[in-house]
Amino acid sequence: MTTLRLARDLPADPARVWRCLTEADLLKRWFAPAPWTTPDVRIDPTPGGIFQVTMRSPDGTDMPMPPGCILLADPCTRLVWTSALQTGFVPAPPPAEGGFVFTADVRLTPQDGGTHYEVTLSHARAEDAEAHAAMGFDQGWGTAAEQLGALATGL
Repeated sequence: MTTLRLARDLPADPARVWRCLTEADLLKRWFAPAPWTTPDVRIDPTPGGIFQVTMRSPDGTDMPMPPGCILLADPCTRLVWTSALQTGFVPAPPPAEGGFVFTADVRLTPQDGGTHYEVTLSHARAEDAEAHAAMGFDQGWGTAAEQLGALATGL
């Protein structure tokens, strides 16, 4: 298996969730599962645009992710980015030892005044998906999704 999936029903409408996905100041507030934070975000939600985040551990260690590339930005519906490419669809260098590349496909579907949020992470190799899962994908991305829902609801 090379994919990981997470789905949540969020109380906010897709337009508010979209803002939280695509506006750097809002993305910083929910993207890392607490007590982790996201002190730096660069995003240009257009095809070929940048997607880059830095996560900060509770002890203050920064973990900058290599710059990725937005593949698709369909407002209020779907956002796709990959770490396999850099801005402008330029191939990314190979990841550092122990790293892996993935593509994130986020889909937003209106549902009962809220949003059905579904994210699929695709990896090239099964061992990469397994490593991502072992890092705590379900718990980490699940916590972040709850944070996203709370933030979007408050907008």
